[in-house]
Amino acid sequence: MIKKLGLLAVITALIAMLAPGPVQAVGGISIVLSSAQSQFPLTLTFNLQAQSSAPITDVRLHYAVERDSFVKVVSEIKPVFTVSASVNTSYAWDMRQSGGLPTGTVVDYWWTVSDSSGSSLSSEQQKVSFNDTRYTWRRLSGGNINLYWYSGDAAFAQGLLDTAQQGLAALEKNTGAELSKPVSVYIYNNANDMQGAMIFPQDWTGGATYPAYSTIVIGINGSNLAWGKGALVHELTHMVDYQMTDNPYSGLPTWLDEGLAMYSQGALDSSFLGFLTAAINQGTLISVRSLASPFSANAGLTYLEYAESYSLIDYLVSTYGQAKMLALLETFRQGSTYDDALLKVYGFDMDGLFSLWKPYAIQKYAPARAGATV
Repeated sequence: MIKKLGLLAVITALIAMLAPGPVQAVGGISIVLSSAQSQFPLTLTFNLQAQSSAPITDVRLHYAVERDSFVKVVSEIKPVFTVSASVNTSYAWDMRQSGGLPTGTVVDYWWTVSDSSGSSLSSEQQKVSFNDTRYTWRRLSGGNINLYWYSGDAAFAQGLLDTAQQGLAALEKNTGAELSKPVSVYIYNNANDMQGAMIFPQDWTGGATYPAYSTIVIGINGSNLAWGKGALVHELTHMVDYQMTDNPYSGLPTWLDEGLAMYSQGALDSSFLGFLTAAINQGTLISVRSLASPFSANAGLTYLEYAESYSLIDYLVSTYGQAKMLALLETFRQGSTYDDALLKVYGFDMDGLFSLWKPYAIQKYAPARAGATV
């Protein structure tokens, strides 16, 4: 019975998505059909049938993606059509040209139709969900997390949800940061399935976060479960960072964003620890100011950048406490610069942080060099 109800719900949703809007009329103009069809992840096609007592001379499609934004962006398209008293036209939004949307994204759309008599009609606003319908998704919710999956049993999904909630609880305890809005997490069975939901993905992509859409996609199964749990907490932390600090002026320094994500996963993994210890011993630590920029594409250097970022968060939280870290995030939400935010909360800038952190890192990760200059 549950499976039948689930199938019925899917069919009902698809009918609602594809069904034309109600007939609307103003003056001599009437909109007979307005609908949208998706071919995820490549295209979203909008269809219109309109007629009028006078030749239709102008047709425009308007659409807006529902996402976090300080300014609502409405796109306007003039589809190709032949001037006539009866118009049948469409517009295919090609994601390969504009960039893709994550599954679950909702798009609002409407039409404006004008004829030679001077009459004009704007249709009612409709919604279409751009969903990955290749799989039959199941849903499990807890707190501000809505987890969707299609492969594996309920215990598999519950384990991932429990891990996510535990990671977020630890993050809130240590930093005061928390999710303020619901997040949708889509668990694909593997990286290939997940990459099939993306436009031009990199071969190495195992997960992706879309902060403005409150959506995470990631490939997890029984063979990579340990990695998957850590990666899920990592990506959720990025979502917390975004929600805590989103502003129209500036973002976070990379070391803070990635450091918090690493810190929320727990103790530093041995592979990262090795790079950090080697850099301390060789005197090749990277400055905090350099870590504020996007990380390197060089694998070895990236390991060190992530490890240092973790250690910087560990130092700030263990030395100055949770309240200061929360204050730092709140300061960034106000649009502060990197140095100004640190100065306001801690009394030192990024160079000062580097100088204070180095002895801490040496003592913790290479005690034999304690007191040495790095």
